[in-house]
Amino acid sequence: MEIKITLPMLGRMFMLPASVVDNYLKITDGDYLKALLCIYCQGQPVVDTASISQLSGVPEERVREALIHFSKLGVLQAEGLTGAQNTPIQPQAPAQPVSPPAPQPSADDLKLIGGAEAIKGTNRRLEKLSRVRYSNTDIDEMISRDETLRDLKDRIEGITGRGLNHAAIGDIVEMYDHMQLPAAGIILLAEFCVGTYGKRSTAYMLTVAQDWFEEGITDYDQIERKIIDLTELSSYESRLKAIFEFQGSTTKKQREFFERWRAWGFDVETVRAAYEENMNLKNKFTLPYINKILEGWHMKGITNAEQAKAELQNKPKNDSKGGISTQEYDEFARNIDFDKLTT
Repeated sequence: MEIKITLPMLGRMFMLPASVVDNYLKITDGDYLKALLCIYCQGQPVVDTASISQLSGVPEERVREALIHFSKLGVLQAEGLTGAQNTPIQPQAPAQPVSPPAPQPSADDLKLIGGAEAIKGTNRRLEKLSRVRYSNTDIDEMISRDETLRDLKDRIEGITGRGLNHAAIGDIVEMYDHMQLPAAGIILLAEFCVGTYGKRSTAYMLTVAQDWFEEGITDYDQIERKIIDLTELSSYESRLKAIFEFQGSTTKKQREFFERWRAWGFDVETVRAAYEENMNLKNKFTLPYINKILEGWHMKGITNAEQAKAELQNKPKNDSKGGISTQEYDEFARNIDFDKLTT
């Protein structure tokens, strides 16, 4: 539905980087966006997190996390968020209540899939991540004793817009306790799954977490970098699909081509030049042939559309064997006058 609106120039106004909407809106927590809007609205070189908290209604600690988040994305630069060794300060989880440590599930309580052993202590990397299922009693006990886990459950319910049963909470517990992923990272992953893929199932989130875990993605920075990379790849794919006039979802093979071209450093306009060359020579669309053109450019160190177009202009008309090109042969065949041919 298209709705006509008017944006009157009333009162104060401020500018916001377009990248916030273009690249990061789907992967950013709502509290972070509220804080960012207030920061840009104030337009001051020094930010008082308490003032931003009061203006936005966002807890001050969340304002601080927002500053860390957007400074990592390059939306702003924030000084004073580093320690003595200039190491970025990570978002802090809510303080743990002073209470005896939660009892660990016994071997009888843990039901392992495929007979694999559970992760113990800090042993976080395995060739194949085992699965652990916690009993309802264990889940209730952990939720009641661990304030961070309890807050995590509430946040996931807010993100998915639904209450969580024991099976769904068990998925969260597996990410938090068994895989030892940071709560802030799990929240980021959940927002990404819902915002980008429309997937509200905790089972889907757990599958994504397992895949990333096996890639070695286990802390907040790595999770954030993975999401940014996937978001940028999704934008890259969408623009290529528009060039190729693809309808629907891309196939696994198509995505492999797109990821390869992006890894080679080719922007969309360079791929467009390869596509146009493909159509000139073959008169039909074929991804493997486009890939062959781009691979040749990659081997020659060509990195942008201007260099690619210069390469095409300087390309000899004859092929490498000294014969005529396919394009020249097609033109010759079209101009044959068969009436003048004799046997």
